[in-house]
Amino acid sequence: MADSGMPLLLDEAISGMDQPAMQVDLNAVDDLFGDPDGLSLPSRPLSRRLRRRLDELRGRGCCQGLAWSKGGTIASITADGRFVELRYMRASMKDAAWELSEPTVISPWQNVNGGPIVHLSWAPSSSELAVIDAVGRVFLLNLNSDVNRPLISRRWEGDAVDDLQTIVGTYWLNQYPANSRFVPIYGPAVKSTSGTDYTFETSALPLMGPTHPNPTKSALICVTTNGLLKMFWSRTNSKTEETTLELESATSADDLITHAAVCSDKTKSIFIAMATTSKQLRVVQVGINFDPLKADNAQNASSAAYPIHPSLGKRHVAVTSWFQTGMCESALDASMSKISHIEMLPPHLDVHTKQTSPIMVITVRSYIPEPNSAYNQEAQSIVDRWELLTEQKQTVHTAFERLSVRRNSVGSTPPSTTRLKKLDSMVVNKIILGVNVASSGRVISFYYQDGSVDYRDRFTMQELYREPNLDRVQSILEAGFSQAGEPSCLQMAFSPANLSLVQMYEDGQIKWHNLEYTMGDPVTTPEGHLNAVIASCTMLAAAATVNSHNIDDILAVARNFPRKDHIALKWVMGLVQLMRIPVDYSDDLPHDQLIRNQPLQVCFSIFSHFGWNGEFHARQFQSKLSTLALGLRNAVILVTLASSAPNMVKAASSPLDEPEVVNALAGCARWSIDFLCWLCDALFGLLDDPNFTSLLAQPNQPNQPQQLVRMTRYLHEKGEIALHLILCSSTRNLISAVCRRLVLLDNYAGRALNFYSSRGEIPDSSGSRHVALYAAYRKMHRHTSTALIKAEDFDSFLGVLAGDIRSAYATSLSPLAEKDAQKAAAKNSSANPNAPKPDRVKEARQHCELNMLLVYPPPTSFSAVITKLFRQDLTSFRANIDLAKLYFADYSLLEIHDTPEALADRKRRGMKIDMFRRIEISRQAQVALKRCSRCGNVMEDLTLGNIKPGMLFLLAQQRTCSCGGRLARLPSPTNTV
Repeated sequence: MADSGMPLLLDEAISGMDQPAMQVDLNAVDDLFGDPDGLSLPSRPLSRRLRRRLDELRGRGCCQGLAWSKGGTIASITADGRFVELRYMRASMKDAAWELSEPTVISPWQNVNGGPIVHLSWAPSSSELAVIDAVGRVFLLNLNSDVNRPLISRRWEGDAVDDLQTIVGTYWLNQYPANSRFVPIYGPAVKSTSGTDYTFETSALPLMGPTHPNPTKSALICVTTNGLLKMFWSRTNSKTEETTLELESATSADDLITHAAVCSDKTKSIFIAMATTSKQLRVVQVGINFDPLKADNAQNASSAAYPIHPSLGKRHVAVTSWFQTGMCESALDASMSKISHIEMLPPHLDVHTKQTSPIMVITVRSYIPEPNSAYNQEAQSIVDRWELLTEQKQTVHTAFERLSVRRNSVGSTPPSTTRLKKLDSMVVNKIILGVNVASSGRVISFYYQDGSVDYRDRFTMQELYREPNLDRVQSILEAGFSQAGEPSCLQMAFSPANLSLVQMYEDGQIKWHNLEYTMGDPVTTPEGHLNAVIASCTMLAAAATVNSHNIDDILAVARNFPRKDHIALKWVMGLVQLMRIPVDYSDDLPHDQLIRNQPLQVCFSIFSHFGWNGEFHARQFQSKLSTLALGLRNAVILVTLASSAPNMVKAASSPLDEPEVVNALAGCARWSIDFLCWLCDALFGLLDDPNFTSLLAQPNQPNQPQQLVRMTRYLHEKGEIALHLILCSSTRNLISAVCRRLVLLDNYAGRALNFYSSRGEIPDSSGSRHVALYAAYRKMHRHTSTALIKAEDFDSFLGVLAGDIRSAYATSLSPLAEKDAQKAAAKNSSANPNAPKPDRVKEARQHCELNMLLVYPPPTSFSAVITKLFRQDLTSFRANIDLAKLYFADYSLLEIHDTPEALADRKRRGMKIDMFRRIEISRQAQVALKRCSRCGNVMEDLTLGNIKPGMLFLLAQQRTCSCGGRLARLPSPTNTV
């Protein structure tokens, strides 16, 4: 339709007349011939490649060629069906912006005799990938170590090449954290009465279905076209086994299954919905028991102590027809005689009403008009739904009841039945190319051929998240985001948190699309809108942390906004409050509790990433502190694992008897010693800084809080993090743990050297098998014995500081303790003795420690502690230190100095620090490298050579970077780092 502002022949400028131009209302042209409906052009005909894709979806239930794992790996099938490409999201080394990596092509299979690869399926939490070909052969890959290099779990050469074994449905058993009874649900986020901050609602859902005895593993369920169920599961020795069960007996072509879907139930069973060529929809219940011996004999024993003996059992529960014409408002209903998708939604518990909704079966049928059709028909899809109603009581006709009375007999109650109840269908004028289940089965998402995505409620099928809702945010889409790709889409896969997506286009290209912010420019986002974004990221990160999912897609969304330091602070604060992450380690607790605090590592990782702007850019204050904290944690873990390896590893070879492991520990010792030296040098620099010492509290000086605020502001301006590292209890305890590991390594090195000395022969280059091990322990002893800062002395120094801090807490929080004691005594007679009692002192300390973790000013009670630290403790500790050597020492191994001169020198030298062995890797070194996808750290790929069991054990634990990011092998062993 023409624009109302376009010139016509009657316009004055064109006609050349002096009369004013005739005014024509072009907006009413549609009404020119009395037609109330507007004129519309016929839609563009759909491409041949899209028609072929729809034929694939109709012909087989398993044809997903693009899949994104919860661990962050994107797998796709090449156009010829012979190879698989692996991609991942990574932060650019230039400016830390997120991007899609280049593909890594893999083909670990010897042949493709079963036809092309047609389907990819990821495990729910672990990075296990099932690769399935056209005849149903299954190849299992494991990508738990590297994001783009798999290990083989199962080969398909032993599978039969039989069309009747074609797989039409796959499902991985659910994975839950060990010893968990419920699945925590975080959200929605509700805006507070102040209108600025958000509070979070939390709930829990029961565990669904059977699970593998090992919480780190799952089991793959496959349904074949001839009605055979195959379950692939792992033994305790990681060997993959197969168990089968006949679901249906296919005696004719009408009995063949075209599509199948599986879901878990609240019982220890799964339900399978199968669509047959005769247009039947059958539902079968399958019980899975992995270890019947353990279930009968021992309930609380560890599953690792028992062999796994899975058993399967089936029960046919319901059958109906999936092609029920005349029950839909679409005129094309009868023309859609083939389904393209089938999906099962698990039962959903409403946390408010405590009512559980039944299992739901969804099928999709689509219609594409003929390209040369004389009718102007639109493409259309119909979504049919059924509820699986269980325990339906059967009623007996009254005539039969009267008959039983005449005969003086008592009739038995008919058994309960299960049936499929047809619900209203949904019609959309698009082609549905994919169906996904989200929000624990409460929400269904569809994606279409035009690249659009929508989310719908499972009960009403109404579209969700269409408009922003900042008062009650359930999805990040309600915080002002839109999720869509581009047209010409054939396949789509969603990120671990269902934020960004990747698309496969008709030309075979794969592109990544991040969420788009629709409420204005992210640079000028108001504070209230930004708080909604942060609250959404907080809920998503909490769920990902509990389920051990990758959070790179969440970081990629939040990084598009400026004020990254502000976002990181509010994000971590909300995460600590939502997940109740302990950050108070001021008591003398075992270091194991701090090291096992996985959510705290996520908080440090968020700080580290948002303060990193590229390889040769200075880090922000909090990012620098968090990066060092993550390095300290990684050093403690490495030494602990090497010194306390399991007996099965020591039986083959103890890690401390392998030169490669000892060399890695020696590098870790050197890095830790350099850190202690740098920390002391920074503290001594503050002691000699008159601007800083003038901010220390004077006797009887008022206004101490403002003094601490000015001190913190000065440290921020100077970029000095040393004082925060030792005042914050979490980082202080990490430093103490490193000191004790250094003492342990020095002890190991001394014992090893004494052992060789007591033998009367010192290994040399004469060819003794102990030469390399002896040299490694000598290196370790040299680092620990010549350290400018003795680890045990600095640990004692930290112990004195920790005692002063505990005393300051006890003094300042004693009124709270007294009030709690008085309230407890007053309510002791009437209150429930088993009710939990709030510990206000503990809550206050948690609040103070959280503020220091967020690099806010320390509490007022710390004023005397800081003054004593610098005027007594630090002065006494410095008396026995060689300050000149400390000042001129080389701290390049820490990569802590980020002045323009230091960054330019680092770029000129082209040296990288191996994050595992803590050694420098030169630019000329021709070694294979692995890089962290989140922070850019690198390490040499040590898995290529002949690895001994001890080193293999340590590398198996080093699956991620110290920041929690996944490691990716660089394309080739070159100096490109």
